[in-house]
Amino acid sequence: MIEITPLSAYVINRVKYRRLVLGISAYHLSQLLGKSQNFVINIENSDLPGQYNTHDYPTLAKSLDWQIHDLLPPDEADQKSDGTLVEKAVLSLSNETDMQLVLKGMIDHGFFDSDKTITDTAKHLFIEGKAEEKIMVRTLNKLAANGLLENKSSVYTKA
Repeated sequence: MIEITPLSAYVINRVKYRRLVLGISAYHLSQLLGKSQNFVINIENSDLPGQYNTHDYPTLAKSLDWQIHDLLPPDEADQKSDGTLVEKAVLSLSNETDMQLVLKGMIDHGFFDSDKTITDTAKHLFIEGKAEEKIMVRTLNKLAANGLLENKSSVYTKA
């Protein structure tokens, strides 16, 4: 089990969330950061100790169309400063709760303002043809059942 600081875990998950909402591949974000092609993939791997360096925060924020403060936890968040480490758990589209979080972010960001097919959405999330695509479809249907999306014969649009 890999352990990292709570702040590092928070930043990794914020970056991955935003990257997926915007449809930026890990490879492309690595390029934008001027790093090796597997840099972001390695950071997002829960089995590897990688994490973002604070000197990368300005470039990360700019690449994600955010400000640095958007990467960081809110001021009122309970941040441990006693050196305690936490398990490196990274947002995963294999997890239905995480998938729902990302899809809701995509709704809020305007991805579904126009009709999107299952294929459009899977390509945006870089999961076309992968096991996560089934989780995505199930989650899209739940979001439609809850009134956040309209499902018109497997074409989804914001409700």
